[in-house]
Amino acid sequence: MTLLPVDTDVLEDVCRDIAQDNYGFVYVADQKKELKSGYESADVGLLNARSLTASELREALTGMTADEFVDLDQLRDGVFYVDPFGVKGNMNITRELTNLFGQRLVVTGETLRSRFSLAIDDLDFFVDELAERDYVRRITAGKRDYYTIGPQLKEHADDVGLDSRLQSEASDGKIAHGDLESVIDVAATSDVIRYLDREGYIVDLDGEYLVEEAIDEYAQFLATEIEEAVENEFEGSSYVLRSGEFEQVVENEIDTRFDVLSKARTVRPEILEGARDTLTDRLGLEHGREMVEVVEPFRAVAEDHARRIRSEVKAETDQLPGTLPEWIELAEDHFEELQVSSTTAVNEHVRDAVRERYRSLVNEEEFGGMAE
Repeated sequence: MTLLPVDTDVLEDVCRDIAQDNYGFVYVADQKKELKSGYESADVGLLNARSLTASELREALTGMTADEFVDLDQLRDGVFYVDPFGVKGNMNITRELTNLFGQRLVVTGETLRSRFSLAIDDLDFFVDELAERDYVRRITAGKRDYYTIGPQLKEHADDVGLDSRLQSEASDGKIAHGDLESVIDVAATSDVIRYLDREGYIVDLDGEYLVEEAIDEYAQFLATEIEEAVENEFEGSSYVLRSGEFEQVVENEIDTRFDVLSKARTVRPEILEGARDTLTDRLGLEHGREMVEVVEPFRAVAEDHARRIRSEVKAETDQLPGTLPEWIELAEDHFEELQVSSTTAVNEHVRDAVRERYRSLVNEEEFGGMAE
């Protein structure tokens, strides 16, 4: 049977309305009454669209799928599909998925099929549609697939995403195997763990897992563990280290205690940077172009040396110098004698700081601040 153009338009509209409430699917056997009723009651002007028998209805829908201007696909006999997403997506599907993933972060295909009232034969097609639009992400685990929320839905999900939940459950940036299974609500098989690792959710540390969304927290934990050792390194070098030396000390101290840097190579730079940033805050460090200082103790070191040298200059001189440059000239040998490190650059940095403080000290106490 061939429908008139107006009949095709009406039937397409009816299918679209039904599909919109059924996540894109039209099951002729289940929705025959809705199709006939919607079609026969359609207002097309002075006359209603003519009646269709059940066989005519099925034949008409099949014929419409061949029309490139009709948005209707036939999945199999008696099952049709109208793309429900459109340009702006589909709020019904969005709402169902965000509600579902708000209860369970990882679900099976059967859970999705039940949630959307799909026929078994239509599950793979529908999941492919969801995955293609980033509504879900597929986790392939052996012969079975699992699904978690996709990036397209996260803006609607209020921290429902797997990464957010892992972060909230992590302790010091890590999560134990049993806790991981509780979060994802499925067995943490090797396939699932590989997926989570590959997709940037976790890093497998042999029995426990680094949560990538919690790297800052983990870096803070590492910094706390190595803080005393790093502080001792600074103390042994008059509270100043070359920038590269500071970075190497941090890396070495972490490697001495943990094997995370060798296992978490993909996030190694972020871990090291986070640990250095935390140590900078906790120890009160100041980063120059080439040197890193522990600010207050380093100032105290410069102050002590400057006062000592001033006292020595006064003790060695029968008549005190009359100008600030003369005071500095008499102290030069004392500056050069300063050796606080085996590194020339560090020694020069300390000498410059002591020289500057000595200059200010002499100006203040010998010339009342008027020499310059």
